[in-house]
Amino acid sequence: MGKYTQKLVEKISGLIEEDNYTITEICRIAGISRNVFYEWKATKPEFSEALNQAFEAREERLRQQARRSMRQKLEGQKQIETKITYTASKDSDDPYTLVVKEYVVKEKYCLPETSAIIHSLSGGYNESKSGKQAMPASPLIIQVDSEKTKRDMERLQQRLSS
Repeated sequence: MGKYTQKLVEKISGLIEEDNYTITEICRIAGISRNVFYEWKATKPEFSEALNQAFEAREERLRQQARRSMRQKLEGQKQIETKITYTASKDSDDPYTLVVKEYVVKEKYCLPETSAIIHSLSGGYNESKSGKQAMPASPLIIQVDSEKTKRDMERLQQRLSS
């Protein structure tokens, strides 16, 4: 069983922030039992505070990642696909020698997702410990290159406002 040290607290906090392990796995890595983990959490305020900070840091990182993903869905994105076709070389006696026959690069634009736009226009939700509360809608400016998408967004906004 591990002895309570500040170094061990930092190790456990770091593992919690990584968000790759369960409490059981963290205890196994730290060399303590789950009972000791929960006992320390209940009896040692500095351990409990370190755990809370680690959980908050992990949650903040997840919220940032969610905001980046939402922004990408709102703005749309370009995807580049590369396809390379090989054939056996006719100049070589070795049948395993390959030559590039075709090199195709496709660039496609993925349109913004309608569900992300609706969520953003309706104000989204701010999740807190007391439950979900509607956030006040903030003005949103989206620049669209396609006329059809622009018309669709205007119709969508009219439907949401009525």
